[in-house]
Amino acid sequence: MYILGIESSCDETAASVIERGERNRVLSAVIKSQIPLHAKYGGVVPEIASRSHYEVIDMLVDNALRTARLTVGDIDLMAVTQGPGLIGSLLIGLSFAKGLAFRHNIPLVPVDHIDAHLESPFIDHPDIQYPLLALVVSGGHTTLFYRENKFSGHILAKTRDDAAGEVMDKIAKHFDIGYPGGPVLDKLYPKGDPGIFSFTIPKMSDGSDDFSFSGYKTAVLRHAQLNDIKKDTQPFYDLISSFMNAVVEYLLKRTKEYAETLNPKSILIAGGVSRNTLLRQKFSEAFASSDIEFYMASPEFCTDNATMIAWLGYEKYTTFTKNNYFDPYLNSYSRAQFKKPKRHR
Repeated sequence: MYILGIESSCDETAASVIERGERNRVLSAVIKSQIPLHAKYGGVVPEIASRSHYEVIDMLVDNALRTARLTVGDIDLMAVTQGPGLIGSLLIGLSFAKGLAFRHNIPLVPVDHIDAHLESPFIDHPDIQYPLLALVVSGGHTTLFYRENKFSGHILAKTRDDAAGEVMDKIAKHFDIGYPGGPVLDKLYPKGDPGIFSFTIPKMSDGSDDFSFSGYKTAVLRHAQLNDIKKDTQPFYDLISSFMNAVVEYLLKRTKEYAETLNPKSILIAGGVSRNTLLRQKFSEAFASSDIEFYMASPEFCTDNATMIAWLGYEKYTTFTKNNYFDPYLNSYSRAQFKKPKRHR
């Protein structure tokens, strides 16, 4: 089965063609980044993002099909991001996918963006065992999940304020060192001493295990002000290294606590920030001698991409079909919705 995936939740337009079934492989994956468009603002401007999606989405889908040496007539299934994300960006991808699916009578599966990040490690590691503990950490989300199976689970902890990647962006913007902040700070980390500045681990006043990262941002700015720290100096590099180490240790501490309590068969991390060198190193070392199997999404599947959308779209479609269950969203954007499906009773 050939699946076309489309992703447009934020500031990257992406299309991918995969093959699932007897063979499971990525045939093409194309992405149009908007970083140059948003860099001067230090963050994503929603109106600019949606306009860019509109301008390139048809070209990217065409490129993905040509790279895969297929035509739209060869596609058996389409998957598209339904949310969460910027409403204007999502509408561009959804509208394009709906029109293409309707015109060519192709079943269309809407996919949750965060669930797709959870699926991304499975692309290279299909034998991941459930139940699992999963940390999704990105510019917009920092959430810890427990999953009994692919489509059943619950949230253990989520950020109350800024996401980890969002704090990195804001710190980079304050020091005017580039955008997005995550990759910039990742490169600066080795230049400093992570033990120079100390940071307090956040605690929720209501006793919750939820994350909070805004305090780290405030602490970095306070350290910089009190010590008159300027960028491109050794104290600056020490501050950045200390901050990065504190955030990763915070994420690791919370993950290990739940791992000891729940004893899952697998632990995985995904999302854009999971591409961070320090995070990957510390998590790998922490679980290297554990009985729990540890997995990470490959770097190319950490950030927003259409391959993870297509991959989960296939899983969703085949699971519902196999169980003879009609999902109200499945095929809801193609002509198949006008057929009489067999409903679960």
